[in-house]
Amino acid sequence: WRPRAAQMEIQAKQKAILAKMLNPDAGGSVTWKVLVFDERCMKIMGALFNVQELNKLGVTVMMRLRNKRERIDDTPAVYFVQPSKDSIERIAKDCKLRLYDSIFINFCSTVTRPLLTQLAQETVSGGNYKSISKVMDQFCDFTCLDRRLISLDMPNSFVKLRRPRSEQALMAYVDRIVDSLFSVIITIGQVPIIRCCPGEAAALAAQRLHQKLKAHLMRRNNLLSTGMSLYKRPLLILLDRSMDLSVPLHHPWTYRALVHDIFKIEQNKVAVPVEEKKKHYNLTSEDEFWNELQGAAFPKVAEGVQRHLNDYNKEYNDIKKNQMDLTDLKNKVNSMPELIKKKRLIDAHTNIATALLKHLKERHWDRYFELEEELINNMPPSEQDLLDQVKPEAKGNPKDKLRLYLIYSICQNVSSTTAKEIEGILEGYSKSEAELDISSLKFLKQYKMEKKFSSGLMEKSAKDSSSNASQRSLFNIISDTVGKRGKKLLQGVRNLVPTDKSLPTTKLVEALMDNKDSKATNRFLYYDPQILKANGPIKGSMRIKERFLDGLVFVLGGGNYMEHQNLQDYAKRASSNQAEVSIAYGSTEILSGSEFLEQLSNLGRPPTGADVDVGLD
Repeated sequence: WRPRAAQMEIQAKQKAILAKMLNPDAGGSVTWKVLVFDERCMKIMGALFNVQELNKLGVTVMMRLRNKRERIDDTPAVYFVQPSKDSIERIAKDCKLRLYDSIFINFCSTVTRPLLTQLAQETVSGGNYKSISKVMDQFCDFTCLDRRLISLDMPNSFVKLRRPRSEQALMAYVDRIVDSLFSVIITIGQVPIIRCCPGEAAALAAQRLHQKLKAHLMRRNNLLSTGMSLYKRPLLILLDRSMDLSVPLHHPWTYRALVHDIFKIEQNKVAVPVEEKKKHYNLTSEDEFWNELQGAAFPKVAEGVQRHLNDYNKEYNDIKKNQMDLTDLKNKVNSMPELIKKKRLIDAHTNIATALLKHLKERHWDRYFELEEELINNMPPSEQDLLDQVKPEAKGNPKDKLRLYLIYSICQNVSSTTAKEIEGILEGYSKSEAELDISSLKFLKQYKMEKKFSSGLMEKSAKDSSSNASQRSLFNIISDTVGKRGKKLLQGVRNLVPTDKSLPTTKLVEALMDNKDSKATNRFLYYDPQILKANGPIKGSMRIKERFLDGLVFVLGGGNYMEHQNLQDYAKRASSNQAEVSIAYGSTEILSGSEFLEQLSNLGRPPTGADVDVGLD
């Protein structure tokens, strides 16, 4: 297809905005400067730029706002901070101390009038305000982890949304989410249609975001385009995590999700044990291997290691050839830095894959993945299969077994006899050295009770009538052989590749993007902020009828890499030569299965102040 204007390339757009922020008065040339940021904005910048890129943009020194800083003469400073009372006080103090020649203040989200008044009052005495050259709202209060993947870095979000300490606390928390979503929309540059299901936090967020966008569009100098054809407008789908608890607990089988579940990716960085030492790796868009295979099943990663190694060896052997003219020699010498970089990346991913393999083998990970994938795709294994996998003699740690049982209980009705036996086994783990926290079982019972009185956000998908009734497995065994190194990486783990299945979130998104009436979508509210006379959801003829090509799916309460990848796979399938479909994915936080399990356990325990208060301010 011919790519349209890439509306959903959110990472590239955010990076361009912040690159421009770093050269406010340069007129195209590079001006050397100091960059001062707080903890929040350091995360935002760190996900987009490495040190070399910042140097090219003229940043010579990077410092934290809260750290003690010395005066630097004849140098401007660019501040990138959250709009808060503390930030204003520290900036005003810097102005008073005349730390920098000129100061460019950039807030990651909208600064309020009271804070601007505070800044003016604290810098007016002694002419301290004169060093302030510019004050800007950058609308970048979100972290871009990938081209179309965002996180608000709001930890423990499922707990905070399910069990807020008060209605006021819930409203404040949702408003934080709305402010960040507003930043995302400003970055995209187009007013979206908003869809949500009524009844939970996503509906509250949709209504408040609708009002915020309407108020912004009424301003004479608003930052959003409203002149595009209707069919080019993006669709924003707000979902509650409670619509599906199975996928966040799922043992993944794709590369990026595996790395996060086992080693935890933080700001696109991961620490992996290599020969009894921790090695740190950056997993960024500059890494060709990562770009190509982060969404691939683990066996494909092993094949990829071998393929990239073969390519490297071929290039290396070409350089070693004795017979070449001067031009060839010059070209080969110039290609050496790139070749060295390739070898470094191959070694890095070999180390990561080898470390993953150790865990996969020890925990019989492929078996958990297989059983859970069948459950999520409505082709459940027997209760005996479940029982065999949670018994003490079965491989896997107690948390693996608890995650499997929770998924089974979410997706299927477990007989009382089997449930009693399995919960007895899990309780035994809680009393053993493993000290497994089984509080999540209490929450699950409460959750299932709620579901009995609610139709939920999604209709269960009907089984594919065209499927062969005897075809119980989701997997095809790869018959192709891999190179020696690839084979070594697969020893002890079955070479499983899942068939092309949409997760529950993707099925719902597909129906909403197609924009056709269905049982799954009719309950979803429809907001259009461009219709200024509409104070709430609209119906009938006022709605856009065309299929949507651009979408942002945002989950309140925690997202995961599996849903993100599944949506990217759907977008590829849905695209054609005539129309490219582009889907971005975001959440209040990106969770691993064990992290989500901890939040369910938290909700299963009696509430404490620590459970609900942390991070709300």
